[in-house]
Amino acid sequence: MMKRGLIGGLFLFIFTCVEGMAQSYYAQPKLIVNIVVDQMRQDYLYRFWDLYGNEGFRKLVNDGYNFANTHYSYYPTYTAAGHANVSTGATPSVHGIVGNDWYENATGEKMYCTRDKSVNGVGTETSSGQMSPKNLKASTFGDELRLANNYRSRVFGISMKDRGAILCAGHLADAAYWFQGEESNFITSTYYMNDLPGWVKDFNKRKQVDKYLNQTWNPVLSTKTLEKYTDADNNPFEGKFAGKTTPTFPYNLKDLRKDNGNELILTTPFGNSLAFDFAESLIKNEKLGKSGSGVPDVLYLSLSSTDYIGHFFGIRSMEIADTYLRLDKDLASFIKLLENQVGRGEFMIVLTADHAAADNPAYMTSKKYTSGLFNNNLVKVGLRERLEQKFGHDVIDGYKNLQIYLNKSVMSEHDIDEAEVKKEIYDFMRFQPGVQKVFNADILAQGNQTDDIMKLYMRGYSADRCGDVYIMLLPGWIDMDWSDVGTTHGSPYSYDTHVPLLFYGKNIPKGHTYEQTSVSQIAPTLSALIGIVRPNGCTVESLMKFFGK
Repeated sequence: MMKRGLIGGLFLFIFTCVEGMAQSYYAQPKLIVNIVVDQMRQDYLYRFWDLYGNEGFRKLVNDGYNFANTHYSYYPTYTAAGHANVSTGATPSVHGIVGNDWYENATGEKMYCTRDKSVNGVGTETSSGQMSPKNLKASTFGDELRLANNYRSRVFGISMKDRGAILCAGHLADAAYWFQGEESNFITSTYYMNDLPGWVKDFNKRKQVDKYLNQTWNPVLSTKTLEKYTDADNNPFEGKFAGKTTPTFPYNLKDLRKDNGNELILTTPFGNSLAFDFAESLIKNEKLGKSGSGVPDVLYLSLSSTDYIGHFFGIRSMEIADTYLRLDKDLASFIKLLENQVGRGEFMIVLTADHAAADNPAYMTSKKYTSGLFNNNLVKVGLRERLEQKFGHDVIDGYKNLQIYLNKSVMSEHDIDEAEVKKEIYDFMRFQPGVQKVFNADILAQGNQTDDIMKLYMRGYSADRCGDVYIMLLPGWIDMDWSDVGTTHGSPYSYDTHVPLLFYGKNIPKGHTYEQTSVSQIAPTLSALIGIVRPNGCTVESLMKFFGK
């Protein structure tokens, strides 16, 4: 009898320990905030480290886990594809978001990543509200979390860009909100709801844009201090706002608004501040992390102004440095908000970027590095005319993302051999300035690439949405037809793929690794930490081994 009691007590003790371990292992934060800083290069953490305060980026690095060698594992590195990768853990070959825009091969129709004409805007009557996650082919972490707990978790997405909010939030989100620049309002679509909540209407009525655009943008530190970290304030590699003759501080935003409109806020650090303001209102009014349901809520917060400013001024500018110093202050205030609203140690933050960015080619050339802008008129005009002369018909359907889409119906109707067309493209393009390689998409469809860079192309290929012939540029060359100042992104090279990845908060130990990891691992890691199945298109390992779990 005593023996049985001892054995029973032993089993009870073991069960209690195991149950306690399981509860600890899957201890649930009340709120998970995934911050995506649009166009943030990983080296921005270190380049401006000495200028940051202790409660923003430094806090996440020093008190969280820093994955310092995190890359995107596919080409092309564009905004929509990056946000979809963050939330699904899948690459474009699976989740289907192969760029911001593409051509649908079945119809020849040009498609914007979140365009959905079956829905209408809420908070706007413009077409900017006709958006949804319809084109996303895979589930997101938020989707799986909602399914796992019978929709008790609440999931939201916020961004100045529709694609930043929608593609992170996923199919089953409570809402995604994005900024309509012309009207200066946050809006959504009927995919999520039929009317804006009262708190969103109230937020829009306050016209926070006016507060930010009725001021002068001066750097938070002196230009003399910033010169140690940036190019000169006045240089030929930066864009100039309409109504201003030099790309230099100060920027009188009230005056510049007359020539640049309300969307001027996007190309200032205050676009990020506005997104944080909206996030604060959402957290407080939707009571995120305070429902008492025992399951976590999720907020995806995509900060877009870093991308607009990077495109306009470039990665060596004083403007980009000041933007990150201001972002550091906004981030510190946001962390404090979470501590006050949700509770210290009761939330988790994941911070990453949707892509990084290249140096301006003219800047690099001035430093004696061979670089350049790819002349895409070679494709849009020169190649098109050459093919029409040879084959008697226009056989190019479109050009997007350094991909050439062929018009299959024209070729079929006029008995034009596709292989001959592709050979002609190859012969014309392969020796053009800046071209590294020209290849047929057929080799990506085979799925057996072994070259490291070609693997990136393979993971970004989806037969129904990608072109027939690819152009790969040399490192340092970019395809940017709107300007020769500022910069862009999209390549398979490290300056576009290397981004920060920081985990901070509940269940996250302090640590650092330079072992190579990928952005695809965010979603399965969150799934493992919460104890749910990973998104359905995700096949990569989680990062749990780094957390000792």
